[in-house]
Amino acid sequence: MLKRDFIMIQIEELAKVILQIITNRNTNASRHTPELIQTVYNSLQVDRPTLMTVPPEELIRRLNNDDNGGVLRLEIAVKTLIEESYLYPDEEQAMLQKAKTLLKYIQTHDKTFSLERANMLNELEQRIL
Repeated sequence: MLKRDFIMIQIEELAKVILQIITNRNTNASRHTPELIQTVYNSLQVDRPTLMTVPPEELIRRLNNDDNGGVLRLEIAVKTLIEESYLYPDEEQAMLQKAKTLLKYIQTHDKTFSLERANMLNELEQRIL
């Protein structure tokens, strides 16, 4: 129970950072966005190159942290990757494709259905050329 509470607290805190990144993007106040993205990645102990190259099963295993919260953490990492794609137009399509692949994996292998994930997948489809 304590592990589950810790996972939820960590996810809530990281979700707040993601919300701040989105707010900054929407208000053209993105000068702190790289720092915020790095904060999320540091907290998850992952980075963009890892997200781009490591298979989803391995990412979940790495993110589990002995508490089986890997799927939730991977979803936060995917949201971060999507937001980071706005900063790197040359790499945007590859990042969005990887985010789509990871979200589809999560949607298929998670025990719960997420309408938010389904909406993210639809948004990714619209952004991918």
